[in-house]
Amino acid sequence: MNRVILLALSSVLGVACGTPCTRIAAAENAADEKGATCNASRQAWSASKVKTCERNLADCTENDVKQLELYTKCIEALGRCGEGQRASWEVSRAACSLENIAFKVGLPCLKDL
Repeated sequence: MNRVILLALSSVLGVACGTPCTRIAAAENAADEKGATCNASRQAWSASKVKTCERNLADCTENDVKQLELYTKCIEALGRCGEGQRASWEVSRAACSLENIAFKVGLPCLKDL
């Protein structure tokens, strides 16, 4: 039942604004641009990573998708990294993963990512 609801929700969201995977990829790419000014590490998603993520969506629970959306919003909220802020900016970016993904999203949803 949850899979049916999740797939229906993904389809509706896909029409409106992409899949959770494409939204994460866009947020990661935007964050890379924000971090470029201080030479922060880059985490852009490749097309193959997006495809893997989308294949995994069928194995994600409703809560997994919610956590992925929270992660995306956290990444989107990062400010532009200024000179001398590299370490703190990268810690903020990593905190998005720790607060929203780590131990909160099931392994089947994240496999091969």
